[in-house]
Amino acid sequence: MREVDLLVAGAGPAGCAAALSARRAAAGARVLVVDAARFPRDKPCGGALTGGGLREMERAGLALRVPHATATHAVLRVEGRAARVALARPAAVVRRSVWDADLVAQVRAGGIEVVEGAPLRAIDLAGAPGRAGGVAETGAGPVAFRALVCADGSGGPSRRLLGLPAGRRAPLREALLPRRGQEDLVFDLDAGVAGYAWRFPCVEGGSSVENTGIYSMVGDPRLAPAHSRWMEAEGLAGPHPGAVQPWSLRLFDPSGPVGAGPALLAGDALGADPLAGEGIRYALWSGRVAGSVAAGVLRLPPALAPGRWLAAAYRARLAASRSGATLRLLCLLAPRLHGGASRWRRIASDREVAEALGALVSGLHPAPAVLRLLGRYRALRRAPP
Repeated sequence: MREVDLLVAGAGPAGCAAALSARRAAAGARVLVVDAARFPRDKPCGGALTGGGLREMERAGLALRVPHATATHAVLRVEGRAARVALARPAAVVRRSVWDADLVAQVRAGGIEVVEGAPLRAIDLAGAPGRAGGVAETGAGPVAFRALVCADGSGGPSRRLLGLPAGRRAPLREALLPRRGQEDLVFDLDAGVAGYAWRFPCVEGGSSVENTGIYSMVGDPRLAPAHSRWMEAEGLAGPHPGAVQPWSLRLFDPSGPVGAGPALLAGDALGADPLAGEGIRYALWSGRVAGSVAAGVLRLPPALAPGRWLAAAYRARLAASRSGATLRLLCLLAPRLHGGASRWRRIASDREVAEALGALVSGLHPAPAVLRLLGRYRALRRAPP
């Protein structure tokens, strides 16, 4: 049986951030990353690295080295109005197949072993004899670990293997099309679902393309026909290089589990922002924090079990960070804005909402703008209809 200090299940953004953060926090730690896929592998995703995502990438010790489109403005459409705002920090839009493969290359360059084609099959948290932690059955064989970061995505088995609830899933559909002069990040809340449709500029094989799709924070049978109608209204219908791909993501739950024993959830295994469906920023953030917290275990004597304090320490670190505070705020706003309440949508059509969106996409804290909007909403409720 192979023995490591930290096992990371999943080599996406969260797993790569966790591995590098742990190695940086605990020099000399034996870190192993396993992934069921072989890279490059594709993943349906808008691919937008917002200002917040770029900041989290830098904090994790990762660099943006792949071709990408740059968006300097965001557009919010709601209630028949459109507001275009400048981004304080431009966003980068990547192709996930290329970007994820480069993240793996950067982790390997950092001296960390990554084994591809090695799915996570079982987790035993009882620990190996004389050693706290657990044992995982993987495609690379059994691995004894002191700490485990589960970053195996929204479709990975880690939650089930740990006996944790599956969480709430949200559907989306995505298509890659030739770019038609569209250079902004467009968020269209008038797409007819409890969510939004998007248009993002992108790069594919050196050519300018456009990443388009639709997201709903609830399981909505209208999603597919709404996407077809929206594509036609946008002039995007017809033959295109990539078929429409159905997908789903797990939504973050502030009161949900963050791990079990020495195992921590990160990335889409933990959950994405339910308001915008943004996963990359929060994957890098949760992976970085999980790796740092797990490194605390690696500094303990091998026979000392972390007990329940590991998940508690992880939850506290998540909540205390800027991304954590923003994510909790977005979890409160999502059902109100996407729930279809007329007063919320009337407020959402105001330019201040677009400015709050711009702050969020740029990686600034949107709380000041959002608090102003909440004040206006209370005033609107008191006003006569």
